[in-house]
Amino acid sequence: MFTKIKKRDGREVEFNDAKITDAIFKAAQAVGGEDRQTAVELTVEVLRLLKKQFNGNIFTVEDVQDAVEKVLIEAGHAKTAKAYILYRAKRTRIREGKSELMDTVADILVETNRENANIGNSPSAKMLQIASAASKRYYLTRLIPEEFSLAHIRGDIHIHDLDFYAKTLNCIQIPLGKLLKSGFNNGHGYIRPPKRPGSATALAAIILQSSQNDMFGGQSFPFFDRDIAEFVKDASEDETFQAMEALIYNLNSMHSLRGRERIWVFDRDKGQFYTISMEEFHRQFKPGRFAALSLNYQTGRTELKDITASMKHPNFNRLLRVRLKSGQCVEVTDNHSLMTLNENGEITTAMPEAMRVGLTPARWQIEAHEHIYDLSRYPASRRYPMAQLKLDENLARFLGFYVAEGSVDGSAIQLALFDEELEFVIKEILQRIHPDFSVRLRYRNGKKADVACRVGRTFASFVGDICGRGAANKRVPSELFLASESIIRAFLDGYLSGDGSVSGNRVTATTISSELRDGIYLLLVRLGIPAYMRQYYPQTRFASVCEQYKIAVGGYYATSLSLSGRKGENLADLYRVTTEQTQYDYEYLRPHIARVYGIHSRNAHQYRIRPVYIEELVADLEARRLKPEEERMVTQLANFEFWKSEVEKSLKLVDSTEKYHLQKLLIRDQLPRFSKYLPIFLPYADWLERFMLPQDLGMRAEGGRITNDCQSPVLVMRWAKAVLKKNKEFVELLMILKRALEVYPLGVRDIEELPYEPYVYDISVADNENFMTAQGIFVHNSRAGAQVPFSSLNIGADTSEEGRKVTRNLLLAYEKGLGRGENPIFPNIIFRVKDGVNANPGDPNYDLFKLAIKVAAQRMNPTFSFMDSSFNKPYGCEVSYMGCRTRVIGNRRGPEVTEQRGNLSFTTINLPRLAIKANRSLGKFYQELDAIIDLACRQLYHRYRVQAALKVKDLPFLMGQGLYLDSDKLGPCDPIEEAIKHGTLSVGFIGLAEALVALIGKHHGESDEAQAIGMSLVQYMRNKIDQAAEEYNLNYTLLATPAEGLSGRFVAIDREEYGLIPGVTDKEYYTNSFHIPVSFPISIHDKVAREGVYHKYTNAGHISYVEFSAPPIHNLEAVETIIKHMKNSDMGYAGINFPIDFCDSCSQTGVFPGDECPFCGSISIRRVRRITGYLSTVDRFNDSKVAELHDRIAHKWK
Repeated sequence: MFTKIKKRDGREVEFNDAKITDAIFKAAQAVGGEDRQTAVELTVEVLRLLKKQFNGNIFTVEDVQDAVEKVLIEAGHAKTAKAYILYRAKRTRIREGKSELMDTVADILVETNRENANIGNSPSAKMLQIASAASKRYYLTRLIPEEFSLAHIRGDIHIHDLDFYAKTLNCIQIPLGKLLKSGFNNGHGYIRPPKRPGSATALAAIILQSSQNDMFGGQSFPFFDRDIAEFVKDASEDETFQAMEALIYNLNSMHSLRGRERIWVFDRDKGQFYTISMEEFHRQFKPGRFAALSLNYQTGRTELKDITASMKHPNFNRLLRVRLKSGQCVEVTDNHSLMTLNENGEITTAMPEAMRVGLTPARWQIEAHEHIYDLSRYPASRRYPMAQLKLDENLARFLGFYVAEGSVDGSAIQLALFDEELEFVIKEILQRIHPDFSVRLRYRNGKKADVACRVGRTFASFVGDICGRGAANKRVPSELFLASESIIRAFLDGYLSGDGSVSGNRVTATTISSELRDGIYLLLVRLGIPAYMRQYYPQTRFASVCEQYKIAVGGYYATSLSLSGRKGENLADLYRVTTEQTQYDYEYLRPHIARVYGIHSRNAHQYRIRPVYIEELVADLEARRLKPEEERMVTQLANFEFWKSEVEKSLKLVDSTEKYHLQKLLIRDQLPRFSKYLPIFLPYADWLERFMLPQDLGMRAEGGRITNDCQSPVLVMRWAKAVLKKNKEFVELLMILKRALEVYPLGVRDIEELPYEPYVYDISVADNENFMTAQGIFVHNSRAGAQVPFSSLNIGADTSEEGRKVTRNLLLAYEKGLGRGENPIFPNIIFRVKDGVNANPGDPNYDLFKLAIKVAAQRMNPTFSFMDSSFNKPYGCEVSYMGCRTRVIGNRRGPEVTEQRGNLSFTTINLPRLAIKANRSLGKFYQELDAIIDLACRQLYHRYRVQAALKVKDLPFLMGQGLYLDSDKLGPCDPIEEAIKHGTLSVGFIGLAEALVALIGKHHGESDEAQAIGMSLVQYMRNKIDQAAEEYNLNYTLLATPAEGLSGRFVAIDREEYGLIPGVTDKEYYTNSFHIPVSFPISIHDKVAREGVYHKYTNAGHISYVEFSAPPIHNLEAVETIIKHMKNSDMGYAGINFPIDFCDSCSQTGVFPGDECPFCGSISIRRVRRITGYLSTVDRFNDSKVAELHDRIAHKWK
C-alpha cells in the first residue's frame, strides 16, 4: 500500500507497517494488554486512515503517530492511548535533548562557556564542557523526574553542578591532621606521614588534589594552622616560609609535562638510575620507590629527592616545546613553570613564554660507589668462566667502545671500529678482564669490517644486558652514574673514541638512542663539562629514517676528555681553542660583581662572563673573606663596649693627669680620639687592599688615616665596621657565584607549539619541589587535576608558638606572591577573628590579625570569619568556612562538627521570577515561594537518594581513605549513605534585591520598608527549610547562593518571558543572594549593617564584601575598623575587594585603567578580581559576571 515514509531529518526510507504494530503492542503491554492480534487489527485501521488522509502521497513519522493516537482513542483503547502518548512524549523529549545537545556542542566549539572561572579555553576545556553538556542533557531527560527537570529548564530553580548529579558530592572540610598523622593512599600506594614542614605541605597539596578528583566543589582545611603546627616545631622560620611558599605555588599550578617527556629517576627497588617517560612512570609509580634529580634553591646544587606522587589528568592548555640555546628541549603545558633566575641571581620559576633563561646542572657531585657485577645469572661459559666483575676504568672503557659501535653475536662481540690502532687497545683491555679473551680484525671485500672479540657467552650476555642490544636500544649502564670520575672518563674515552668525531673546535657524537644521549649528557654533568644537544631527522633519499641525537662538547672543555687512537691526536689540537660553545648567560652577575669589586674587576663592565672567570672570583673571595677567628676579632673591634672596656683596663698604665681625662670621657660614655696605652690588635693598613678600602675610610675631613699601629679607637672602629660591611658583600657575592657554578643559565632559543594531547602528567618532589628532565632542564613540579583545586585554608585561632609560626609564614608567603610577584588565586585563606584570641590589642594572636589585614589590603586574601557572631559563638572556634561561603556545623544525624563534613548538593530558587509572577502581591508571592521551596527540597532529596546509592569504591579517596565522617566504617562495596547522612542539602536563593524591586519598587539598600520585607522573607525561607529538615530528618540548610554562571542564566530566561523590567531584568545578571546591588551608591557602614542581618538566617553559608577603588595598603587602620564593624554587625564571613592588575611583561602591579601597562605599554595584563568568593582573572569571567564587574562601584565609609 505504502512504499516510503519521511523521517524527522528529511530522509525518505522504506515504510514498514510492522513498526506500527510493535509500537501499539508495547503501549498495550504497558497497561497489561497481551493480545498482539488486536495490535495487528488496529494497525490496519491506522493504514486505512493514512490512505484516506494522504491518498498515496508521502507522509511523515509524526503523521503516523497522530493517526495511531486517533485510532486508539476512537477504538476505545483509552489506557493504551495514554501509554502511547506518554511514550511518544518521552521519545520526543529525548530527541529534542539530543538536538539541544548538538547545538550546545556547536557553541562550545566556538568558545568555552564560562560557568566555572577556573577552567580554561583550551581544547581539553572544550572537551570537558562537551562531556558536561552531555551529562546534563542525560540527567534532565533520563534520570531526574520531569517535574524537577522542567522547573530547572523554565528557570524556577537551578540545579547546581547538574553534570555531576549522579556522580559525586559537592565539598568537604578535610581532616588534614588525621591524614598527616596516619598516612594515606591516593591510588598509588601508601604515603607515609611527613616529618618536615616542606613534606607536610607537599602532602597537603596532594590531599587537596586527590579529594578534588573525587568531588566537584571546594576543598578546605578547617584547622590548617593547628594541623601543620607539629611539623614546624623544630623548623626555622626560613624553612617554614619555604614550605608555605611551595604550597601556594602548588595550589596555583595546573600544569604538566607531555606523556612522552622523559625524566631522570633513581629506582630504589632496582638500585638503578635511568630515564623513563612520564606516562610510563605514572604506571609504575609507588610511594617510597623513586627519587628524582632536583635543584636546591639555596645552593644551586643538584640533589636526589623523593618523588612523593604522580599525576595524570586532562589537558586544558597548549603544549609547548621550549628549546634552550644549548639544544636541550622540554615539552610542557603553556603554564608549567620552569626553573630560572631573577635579577638578584636567586633561583625562582617562570612560565615558558615569560622565561628568558632556563637552568641546567653545571655539575652533580655525589659520593662515588664501587660496584661488582654478579655474572652468575648469565649463561655459563666453559672456556671463559666468570663469577663476578668489578666496574673499574678498564671495564668502563670497553663498555664505552661497545655502546659506541658494538653488537653481540652469541659468544662474541663485534666492534665496528675502523682504526687499526684501536685493535691493540681493545685487545689490551679485554685481556685485563680475562687473560684468554682474544681479538681479531676482520675484513670484508678487502676492507676493514670490524674487530671481533671472542669473550664467551657469559661476558657477551652481560654486556648486552647492561648496555642494550641494537643501536636504538643502547644505553649507559646505570652503575656508571654513581661511579668515580676516573671510571666515567674511561667510559667516555671508549665511547667517543669509537663513535665520536673531532673537528673544528668540538668533539661530537651522534646516536639514534635518546636514552644513550641522555646518559652521556648526565655523565658529562658528573664531570662538570657543558654539552650542546641537537635532535633532527637527517636528509636522505630513503623513506624510513631514524631521528638522530647529537651531543657535542666544545672549546677548551673538550680538552678535559681523553680519546684513544688517531682521535686522541686530533683532540690535542683543541688546546689552542679558547672559545666556548655553550650558550650560557651570566649577564645577571655583572652588576653584582661590579658592586663589590668596582674598578678592581676586569670583567665587571666588559667581556663575556665565563665559568672560568667565576671560578677565579670564587677563589679570590675565599682568600679575601674573613676567617672565623678574624671575624670574631673584627666584630669586637667594631664594638663600642669593647673599646670602653679596653680604655678602662689601660687606666692603670696612665699617669694621673691623662688618667683624669680618660675617666671623664668614660663617665660621658665617650672614647678618646687617641690613646698610646691601647693595644694594637691587627695590621689595619695591610688589610685595606684585601678589603678594597681607602686609607682615610671616609674621614679625610677629620684628618684620619688608618695605619698598622693605629691607636685611635674611633678610627679602628670605623675601620672594623668598613671591613665587616665589605666582608658581608664578599660573602653575599660568594654565595651567588658558588650557586652560579652549580647551574648553567641558558637562554631560550625558541618556543614551538605542539599538537594537542588529551592527557598530561606531573610528579611531586619532596622539599625542592622541582625535578630534572632527561635532557637536563629543571622544571617546577605541580599539583593538578581536572581543574585547579578550589582550596581554602582556615587559620588564626591556634595560639601555640608552632601554630603562630604556620599562620605567620603562610601570610608572608601569600603576601610575597608567585614567582614574579603575581597575585595568587589559591588558596583562599580565611582568618578566624575571635575576642580573646586575636581581635584586640593584648590578645595572643593580635599581631597575626594585624598581619592578616596588611596582606588582605594588598592581595584581597585573607577573608575573615567571625567566631563571635550570634550563630557561630555557641561552637567556640569550631566553625570553618570555605572560600565560596559554604558553612557546615549543625548535624541532626551525628556530632556538630565542621571537620569531615561538607555540602552534598544545592539548588537555587529564582526569587525575582516569583516576584514578577506575583504582580506586586505579597500573598501570592509567598504562595509561590511555598510551592517552589517544597519542590526544591523534594528535588534535593531525590539527588540525595541517587548519591546515597554510590559505593565507597566510586569515591576511592574521599570515602576509601576515611575523609568523610563514618566512612571509615564502610567497606569498598558498601553504599555511602551512612557517611553522607552527615552532609548538608542546601536550598539557595538569588536576586533578593530584584525581587524586592518587583514587589514594592525598591530594594533593601535604598528603603527601610524593603529591608524589613527582605528580612522577613529570608527568615520565612529559613523556617521552611528547618521544617524540611524535620520532615526528612536530614541536614537541610538555607544558602546565600554563590551564583557564578547562574546569575546570567536566570535573567536571560526571565527577560525573554516577561520582557525588560526596570530594576529587575534590565541588567545582564541578578544580584547575588541578599547583597545590595553592586552599582548602588551606599556607604561601607550602611552596606555592612544592612547585609549583616541576613547572615544569621543563611546557615548554609554567606559572605559580604565592601569595594575599594584600589588596594588600601596605606590605610590599614581603616581596614581594621571595617573588619571590626563587620564583626560587630553579626556577620559570619566577609572580605574586602579591589582591582589588582599585573603586567606579564614588566611585572609591575597596580590598577591599570586602560588596555596597556602604564609602565611599559604591554597589553599582556593579568587582571585579578573576586568572583563568588574566590579570586580569578577577568578573562575567565562569563558575560554576566563581566557586566557585574563593570557595574561595581567603590564604597566610602560614610
